[in-house]
Amino acid sequence: MNVRTLVGMEVHLQLRTKSKMFCRCPVRYGAPPNTLCCPVCIGLPGALPVPNRDAMLMALSLASAMGCEIEPQTKFDRKNYFYPDLPKGYQISQFDRPLGTNGSIEIVTERGVKTVRIRRLHIEEDVGKSTHEDGLSRVDFNRAGTPLVEIVTEPDMESPEEARAYLQALRTLVRYLDISDGNMQEGNLRCEPNVNVHIEVEEGRVVKTPVNEIKNINSVRHAEKAIRHEVERQMHAFEKLGEEVATMPRCTLGYDDKADRVFVMRNKEEAHDYRYFPEPDIPPIHIGAAWKSEAAERVPELPDARRKRFQETYELSAYDAEHLCRDRPVADYFEKTVKAGAPAKAASNWIFGELSRYANERNVALGEVGISAARLASFIQLVEGGKVPRQAAKNELLPRMLESDADPSALVEEMGLAQVDDRALIESAAAKAIESNPKAVADFQAGKVKAIGALKGFVMRETKGKANPQVVEEVLKSLLSSS
Repeated sequence: MNVRTLVGMEVHLQLRTKSKMFCRCPVRYGAPPNTLCCPVCIGLPGALPVPNRDAMLMALSLASAMGCEIEPQTKFDRKNYFYPDLPKGYQISQFDRPLGTNGSIEIVTERGVKTVRIRRLHIEEDVGKSTHEDGLSRVDFNRAGTPLVEIVTEPDMESPEEARAYLQALRTLVRYLDISDGNMQEGNLRCEPNVNVHIEVEEGRVVKTPVNEIKNINSVRHAEKAIRHEVERQMHAFEKLGEEVATMPRCTLGYDDKADRVFVMRNKEEAHDYRYFPEPDIPPIHIGAAWKSEAAERVPELPDARRKRFQETYELSAYDAEHLCRDRPVADYFEKTVKAGAPAKAASNWIFGELSRYANERNVALGEVGISAARLASFIQLVEGGKVPRQAAKNELLPRMLESDADPSALVEEMGLAQVDDRALIESAAAKAIESNPKAVADFQAGKVKAIGALKGFVMRETKGKANPQVVEEVLKSLLSSS
C-alpha cells in the first residue's frame, strides 16, 4: 500500500512595525495588559482605520522576495466571526484580491533542494489575546490590530521534516528582509498546518482523507510533532473506516504540547462562513511601479543566493554554507572575518565551534559575544600561521579575548602563549620522550605508525603545549629513524 502525506501551511507573521496596522498605537511585546489600545483597534463606533504604509512596504518586499505576482489594485475586506478577543466582531483582512499570489520558496531537504509554491500572501490585523486560568477568562487587547502577513502554501510538503524545513526557511527569509523577528515563542510567527494523506488502495485508485487544519502552533518542533500525530490519526481512521474515510467532514484541530497529542476542536469553517465583504472604510489601494520599486530596494541578497555564492567564492561545503546563511548577522560576521584576512574554512569552524558555544552559554547573539570580526581574523591568523598552539588558543587566548579589547598578538606575548619552534629545545624533549616510552618506540618501529602519537603527547606535555606539532613530528621521526 502506497501512502503519500501532503502538507500545506498557513503562517501568520507579525511585521516589525512601530505602530499597529490601522492606528498609531505602538506595538510592544510584554506591555501591561490593555495599555496599548485606542478607539480604532478596540472597534469603538465611528473610529476609522488608516493603513500603515510601512507595513504595506514590508509585505510587498516579502512578496517580491518570493517572486509573487503583485496585485495591481488590492483591497481590504471584513472577515466576520465572533470571538471574545475580536473586539469589532470582524477582522480586517484580504479576501479576493490578496497582495501577492503564485510565489515560491526553496527548502533544503535530505533529498536536496525543493520548491514550495506560495498560493497567496495577504495583509490582515491580529486579534487580542485570551487567557484562561483560576476559573477566570481575561482578554488583553494590546495585540489587537498588530499588522500580520498571512502566507499560504500549496500542499507541496510531504513529511513533517519538510514542513519543519519550510518554517525554518521562511523564518530565515523574513529575518534577512528585517521585516519580522520570527520569534515563535513571542507569537511573531504562528503556523497552521493543513494535513491529509493519499492512500493507493489499488493501482490507479487513491483514497484521500479530509484536509484537516491544526491551529495556532508556536514552535517548529511542535509543528513537526503535530503533523506526525495527525498523519497517524488519519491512518487509524482509514484502518477503521476503509474508503469511507474520504467522506468524513474536514475538521479543525488543536495541539496539546503537554500531552503531545492533537485533538478535534470543531468542523472546519469554509470561506462562506466568514461572510466576507469589502471594508467600506478603506478604499482600494493601487500598487504602482513606485511602490514596487521601493519594496524591491529593501530586498537584500537572499539566503539561497548567498548560500550558493559562499560555496563558489569561499569553497565551503553545502553544509557549512547552509548553516552560515541561516542567520543574516552570522553570515555578515563571517564575511567580515574573511575580508579581514581569515581563511574561510577556519573562520566557519571557529564561528560555529567555540564562538557559538560562548554565545549559547551567555544567551546572547553571536555578534554580541564581544569579539569583532577584525579581532577574530587576527586570532585565526595566529592559529593558522602556527604562532600560537591550537589548544592554547582555544583554552586560554580566546577566553581572554572575551574579557579584553587588546590585540590578540599583544595578548599572546603578555600571556606567554607563543608557539615554540626552537628545534634544540624540541629535540631535547623528544629524546626524553623516546627514552621514557620504550613500548611506543618498539610499536612504531614495528610498523604501528599511530604509536608516534604517545610520543608527541609526551613532548607537548614537556613543553606545556607550546611546541610546534609539525616540528615535533619531524624531530621524532628523525630521531626514531636514526636509533
